[in-house]
Amino acid sequence: MDLVLLQKSLRQFAAEREWEPFHTPKNLAMALMVEAAELAEIFQWMTPEQSQNAHGDKVVQEHIGDEVADVLLYLLQLADHSAIDLKRAVGRKLVKNAKKHPPVKPGLPIGPMALLDAPTHVLVDWENVQPKDKDILALVPGATHVWIFHGKTQKKVDAHQAAFGDNLTLIPITRAGKNALDFHLSFYMGYITSRHPEARIVVISNDQGYGPMLAHAQDLGFVASQLGFAKPAAVARKTAPSKPVAKAAAKRVATKAPAAAPKAAPARKPVVAASQPAAAPSPKTAQAKPTAATKKAPAKKAAPTKAAPKAVAAKAAPVLLADADYAHVVKSLQKSKNKPTRKARLQGLVRSLVAGGKADDSTVEAVVARLVADRHVAIDAKGAVSVPA
Repeated sequence: MDLVLLQKSLRQFAAEREWEPFHTPKNLAMALMVEAAELAEIFQWMTPEQSQNAHGDKVVQEHIGDEVADVLLYLLQLADHSAIDLKRAVGRKLVKNAKKHPPVKPGLPIGPMALLDAPTHVLVDWENVQPKDKDILALVPGATHVWIFHGKTQKKVDAHQAAFGDNLTLIPITRAGKNALDFHLSFYMGYITSRHPEARIVVISNDQGYGPMLAHAQDLGFVASQLGFAKPAAVARKTAPSKPVAKAAAKRVATKAPAAAPKAAPARKPVVAASQPAAAPSPKTAQAKPTAATKKAPAKKAAPTKAAPKAVAAKAAPVLLADADYAHVVKSLQKSKNKPTRKARLQGLVRSLVAGGKADDSTVEAVVARLVADRHVAIDAKGAVSVPA
């Protein structure tokens, strides 16, 4: 049941009959109470056992259905005229109830807290990248729904997407044109966020043209980001030398080494003994004449080892977030209509706002810690997040 669409239909129904002036929150609440009383009247004089079996009578069952529907319709209208987002209101209330009434039998089927985990929708630009289901799950471990946007001529798009089952949706472009697929993807992103405002959106593409749209979505308070994808095989081809190159290198070594070996021992023996007694001379070094420049070679070899610790230290140094970027995170968090209620969702929001959605875990944790220290958010021992007004 699409509750939002039903609320719009009820507004139109009232407008066509000129009932709108009477549909104030006060009147709707009173009407709701009357309909709830009429529902209670059906069971008024029944015993508990009779009420449990009342629906066995088809006439009584229809009567119950009519009154339940009246209660629901007035409730939906009351929420509509009071600007209540029912999905969010129900979610918050379930969380409050779970905290107020902790489970007495741990280990039973999942409860409200687990059901409130926000879905993650992954939108794949298939003309740009073609990740398999295992690749998508590696990039986005929490992916719940996958949407693949592809050209009409691209075949077997879902050949390696079995992991997502019914949560996989294929979207072929309607007509070819400049940036046609990009516009299709943007349209569906709006569609998804309108129906699931709490959802996390991840676009997988190497095309940087989605940046402005995703930045705008983040400014509106949505959790949206982009990830690139490179085939592992392509990386391997770039790093591994080709067979002809490897053969040529081996041939050069084979032809140079024997010629240099006879001259190496007498020429380099005094120098090696003076500086590195245990080291054997390499063929290339042995071939060189013992000039003044050659005697300085050991000092030059030491230079890379001195630079190595600096490289390691630079890699391990913590990432410092610029004040402007941190201010952007705070502003987006305060403007967001869908405040994160769990630490995982807060981390997802921060990740989407920092470094183009590619921030590492340590950077995300540092930003979250700073938000807590500055009292922009509070996180309890169970991971529940509250954002002060």
